[in-house]
Amino acid sequence: MDRSAELRIPTIAIPVRIAIVCDRPDGLAIEQAELFVADAPRRGRSQMLDDLAELLDAPMTFVPARIGGAVRLVAKSSILCVAIRRRDPDALPSTEFPDEPSEVLMLYDRQHRVEIELLHGSKLEGLLLDSSPADRPRVIDHLNRAVHFIRLWTQQEHVLINKAQIVAVTELPEVQ
Repeated sequence: MDRSAELRIPTIAIPVRIAIVCDRPDGLAIEQAELFVADAPRRGRSQMLDDLAELLDAPMTFVPARIGGAVRLVAKSSILCVAIRRRDPDALPSTEFPDEPSEVLMLYDRQHRVEIELLHGSKLEGLLLDSSPADRPRVIDHLNRAVHFIRLWTQQEHVLINKAQIVAVTELPEVQ
């Protein structure tokens, strides 16, 4: 009997877009990939994002990722960001999460519209959603929380951004 099979934790593969800092001329490899999280009941895609954030903020230095059909161990310090699609606009409603309750029920006290400038010159624009204590309402308070990756909501994706790869964050005016 294969003892390694006994020691494996059931996981599911979550399709993501991952940007990895590398030695290419532009310094960045953007790949379609799959990251592995524990196979557990979830109420929606936002809970998958919570699990991905927890995986990236865990103390381990490497995470397994399936890239190009092969599983590689990727150093979290080399990850610029990980993006998961919010929804496929052309797809039928999910039978697994038909109402996306986590998208509907998750309420935040504040939202900050920001532009995030990353190493290697790329920029992302979206919302930082926050429910920090009333005495910490600013973007800087959100960025200085004790996590390694922050979440940015864009129209198409949820993005987990490695704070060590951020050059600057600019707060943008609210869209009316």
